Amino acid sequence: MFNALACRSELYASKQYHWGIMNLNKYLIGLVATVATSSVFASPLLNEGFNNISTLASSGWVMTNNSTGSVGGSADVANGLTNWFQGDTFPFGAAAGPGTSYIGANSLNTTFGGAISNWLITPEVALSNGEKLNFSLRLFGEGLKDTVEVYYSAHGASANVGSTTSSVGDFVRLQTYSSDTDTDWQNYSVSLSGLSGNTTGRFAFRYVNAAGEGNLIGIDSVSISAVPEPTSALMLLLGLGVVGLSRKKLRLLALAGLSASTLVATAAEPQTTGPNGLMSFPNARVAVQPELNGSATPTGNGMVAYKDAATGQLVGPSAEQAAELAAATVPASSAKFAAASARVKAGGRAAPLTTSRGGVGLALDESTDSYAVVHKDADGKLIESCVPGENVAQHLAHGHSLPAVQGEQQ
Repeated sequence: MFNALACRSELYASKQYHWGIMNLNKYLIGLVATVATSSVFASPLLNEGFNNISTLASSGWVMTNNSTGSVGGSADVANGLTNWFQGDTFPFGAAAGPGTSYIGANSLNTTFGGAISNWLITPEVALSNGEKLNFSLRLFGEGLKDTVEVYYSAHGASANVGSTTSSVGDFVRLQTYSSDTDTDWQNYSVSLSGLSGNTTGRFAFRYVNAAGEGNLIGIDSVSISAVPEPTSALMLLLGLGVVGLSRKKLRLLALAGLSASTLVATAAEPQTTGPNGLMSFPNARVAVQPELNGSATPTGNGMVAYKDAATGQLVGPSAEQAAELAAATVPASSAKFAAASARVKAGGRAAPLTTSRGGVGLALDESTDSYAVVHKDADGKLIESCVPGENVAQHLAHGHSLPAVQGEQQ
């Protein structure tokens, strides 16, 4: 008669292998889908369609008109001058959405014959190299030169553009668009570069024209695209490559998966903080769950549900059921839990454990392991049985006549 194997059987392992490969494939496909819908295709930091420009100020937008004749950053509207205004369907409608859903500026931003310098500044946003400002722009021209310049400032919430027609304050120019004919609506994307590191700041549009120039311009559909996280992009590429592998090659993926997880964790440059030595990662929050122990006393009751025999639905307990449950509840005193833990250490059955918040778990011992026990039958045939750890001794003593949880013949 053969001795019980000290480790899990090859038979059991081979069965679990096929299950593991199937679930690994599902995991990887799920990983690709999750990453592809997260930071690789990052959500816009800003998205504005200008349906109602009266709400812009409360959203953090700033409008500053430094054109000739303006006072304190605003034109003399009472005398027929304009600042930024809600779009109109004449002489043209919006690039997207309702006809008036764009923001406009025109030659009346200044007094007759004056120079125009009218600023439209976005709310403060996160800035990083590679970030993109996307927008739709229309220069009406019609014989008069219309010019719009695009700027950025890496000075946080500052909206300082100075107070003259030529001043730019904290802002740096990125791009210039100019035409003396109608350009129709055009879509543009401007990339940010040259930053020494990630910071915060603002983008800005400046309608700027020399004296006697300028007609009408419109701006629509402004958005700011965040830069994808490099670690997420790496995981997406890894996942796409892995899903295409054959089953034979998937044998190597257990190690590859651990390596990829380690790579993602280390690439985020964690820093140890706090008395517990927990690591913090960008765009991640670490929550501490109390460890299961045998002495904690629950501070409240957990959720209880009963399965209705007639409908099969989960329902709340009746008053009678609740009273019965309360009478049968396992005492939570530290002494009794300590005794239960001692029984586990002595080789007894797994005892329930609780957390201070009412969580319930089990401390598993060796009795939950499975062993392959091989016997030699009278006719010389080997009989292999899969036996729970707690029954191994009895099975060895009584032979294969003792029923096993699971067995196969070889």
